[in-house]
Amino acid sequence: MTTKSLTTHDARRTTRDGLKPRLIAFEVTRRCRYHCRHCRANAGPQGASELTTQQCKKIIAAIAKFTKPVLIITGGEPMERPDLFEIIKYAKEKGLRVVMATCGYLLDDKSIVQLKKAGVSALSLSIDGASSETHDRFRDSPGAFDTALRAAEIARKNKMPFQINTTLSKINAGEIIGIAHLAKRLGAACLNAFMLVPTGRAEELDDAVLDPIQYEALLNELLRVKIRGDIEVRVTCGPSFSRICQQAKAKGLTAEAKGCMGGKGFGFVSFRGDIQTCGFLDVSAGNLVENGFNFSKIWLKSQFLNEIRDVSALKGKCGDCEYVGSCGGCKARAMAIHGDYLAGDPVCGYQPKNPPKARSRRWREPRRARPRLSAGRRR
Repeated sequence: MTTKSLTTHDARRTTRDGLKPRLIAFEVTRRCRYHCRHCRANAGPQGASELTTQQCKKIIAAIAKFTKPVLIITGGEPMERPDLFEIIKYAKEKGLRVVMATCGYLLDDKSIVQLKKAGVSALSLSIDGASSETHDRFRDSPGAFDTALRAAEIARKNKMPFQINTTLSKINAGEIIGIAHLAKRLGAACLNAFMLVPTGRAEELDDAVLDPIQYEALLNELLRVKIRGDIEVRVTCGPSFSRICQQAKAKGLTAEAKGCMGGKGFGFVSFRGDIQTCGFLDVSAGNLVENGFNFSKIWLKSQFLNEIRDVSALKGKCGDCEYVGSCGGCKARAMAIHGDYLAGDPVCGYQPKNPPKARSRRWREPRRARPRLSAGRRR
């Protein structure tokens, strides 16, 4: 039996396939009737100039040509777009699984049937408090809590799977158990906890960002919810949860969790067509409209994205940490607080063990001469 050697072409293909994102969020609008205090998009009723229907379709076609991820339709409030069902149907026809993040205020029995018919297979609804007092204050929108509960009931009644997203900060971290119980009672399939990143409108909430002790305590509280099996738990913008789950797994308590997937397993397309690692790190890797809708070229060749993927480029404790390959730290929070996306995650208090020998090479790109990216193109 002969063994075929790995050619350069095969090696390139393996590297390329390994970097294909499994999830892509597509910000189709920044229009929204709410004025949430933590909104990374700074969305509002007037929104901002957004992509046309045809541009949206060309972006979806470019994504589908390169890979077949789960496509998360997000905003703003996606349902503010009159062509939303057309966009979703097109994505479905291109072979993408489509899910949608919504505030729920335009969701009713008629629109949810239309969403299902167009091709949406699941929703995410946001609840940022265990009571209307906390949630409505956080969202700066009276009645938002009752609207979210009503949307969850509509989804449940129409057999549309949904998860509850909650953004956690000093304001509402103490309500996480109540939020988890509420999510379970509503019939949610999952609780996705977002750790506050002070970007967009949330820049005014920088004093509400969890400190390292609070952050660690909250992640351990979420671990307990996960271990009890009350509801499936995921954590976004809190990559240290992967370390905590690894430590628990070593004791036979739970399975591992993913760290930061930005620029690797997860990508983000803005309302202007910019490719980003996520919606919280407002640095463009390239614009799809300007480059002729070539998603793969930007995703694979962007200097910024390849720098993000190179864990050996990380600084501070993140660069020295033995969990860097699985965690990676939150680059968006590092950028928002330190002004450097390669700096250590400012809310992580973990002290690396044996730092000089600890660095993992997972996700590291082959070394090549390249100038340091000064700022990408920040919108």
